[in-house]
Amino acid sequence: MMKKIAILMMAAGMVLPLALPGPALASAAETSIWYALSQLVKPTRERVRESHRYDRAYGLTGITDLKYLFYRPQGVKEVVGFSLINKGSRHINPIGMTKPGAFRNFTFSFADRAREDIFLSVNDDVKITRRYSDDNMFRELHFFPRRMIPSIEPVADGRQLKVTLPTGEPVLFDARSKEINGGVLSEEPIDFNRDRHKRRNPEIVYKGRSLVVSVAQRGESARRAKVWGQRKYAEVHYPSKYARACRISPEYIWDQSSRKGGGEPRLTMLHETDHALFEMIEKRCGWNLSALKLEAESGISGLAMQ
Repeated sequence: MMKKIAILMMAAGMVLPLALPGPALASAAETSIWYALSQLVKPTRERVRESHRYDRAYGLTGITDLKYLFYRPQGVKEVVGFSLINKGSRHINPIGMTKPGAFRNFTFSFADRAREDIFLSVNDDVKITRRYSDDNMFRELHFFPRRMIPSIEPVADGRQLKVTLPTGEPVLFDARSKEINGGVLSEEPIDFNRDRHKRRNPEIVYKGRSLVVSVAQRGESARRAKVWGQRKYAEVHYPSKYARACRISPEYIWDQSSRKGGGEPRLTMLHETDHALFEMIEKRCGWNLSALKLEAESGISGLAMQ
């Protein structure tokens, strides 16, 4: 696996990460960052330990604008996410090609390597006013059932980066531009409308066989049930069975109570299992999620059932 990744990256003219071992260092492959990023593995635990909920730092992979997130819970570096940044591209971020600063950032997070908080965050920073709450547009996508930790590896002779979602489904990114160009997700261009009230949050479309919960917001956490006095909604998509999305309040998904000592809401997942979340969605949306509940219980992927 490691030798294959090295060949693909060199063929694409990419700089190899310092941690990438050569043939003579096969025993070091287990601790290689790229080895860790490319592994298809189940979550280590169900719930995030509170002491590690926000425990992360960024490291470089050797591929431009692709970073990884890590922590050291027992003194050993472990990956807890990765980030792809589009700083300028022909279709999605054309302004970034001529006016540096604007970007779209895809961050796949899995705090404490736990099933509880595996999600994709998409951040568009249009760099119009340079005020955080005005310029930053957010969307989170939570994929279910959460069978595995997201992974990433170079494919197609290094021209693409293949991400495997928690559902086991693929998403392909162009290795240079970081635009999505294949798999179960598609994206619309960054909205550079100067009127922040009319500007759209990142538009990411899911077309897979599983279920996704999507929330979006400008300048604040997308999981909030109420922002600036306005009620917000989460959209639930199950496109292989229901053509229209179902809207429900985020208060049925994430804890809106304040953290200890007051202040910001906790915004942690309310449901202990995917099965429990599916039952809530069935009740609120009137949907039949029996196939997804079976997958969650048995570990069978929607792809394997095709």
